[in-house]
Amino acid sequence: MVKLILVTHGNLAKEMLQTASQILGKAAEGVQTLSVTTSTSIEQGTQALKELIADASEGVIILTDIFGGSATNIALTTAKDYAKCHVITGLNLSMLLTALNSRKKLNDKELAEKIESDGKRAVINATELLIKGL
Repeated sequence: MVKLILVTHGNLAKEMLQTASQILGKAAEGVQTLSVTTSTSIEQGTQALKELIADASEGVIILTDIFGGSATNIALTTAKDYAKCHVITGLNLSMLLTALNSRKKLNDKELAEKIESDGKRAVINATELLIKGL
């Protein structure tokens, strides 16, 4: 099974995982989180993330909150040393639910593509839909 690691600023990763678990009605097993704060250096974050990746023999997907942020920079710095490691940024709840529901069925590359696609599809201007009557 593909390993999932959420790397975000503050407690967002833990809260997103808890919310996804509530929606699914069960705890998300084998998913790890890494919280990045203003005191976390790239070196500290990279070392912590390497420890989380260590046992990911079937690949790993790292979901981060925002492109260009320190959480994503840490993930990208770490991922370059692992062939089956994918960093996907812009974490939203839809992406996380897709990851949790599909990681047993898909390989690392397929899962990364599905997470990105479902995450983009989940961003909708709901007001415009309402106005159009859809």
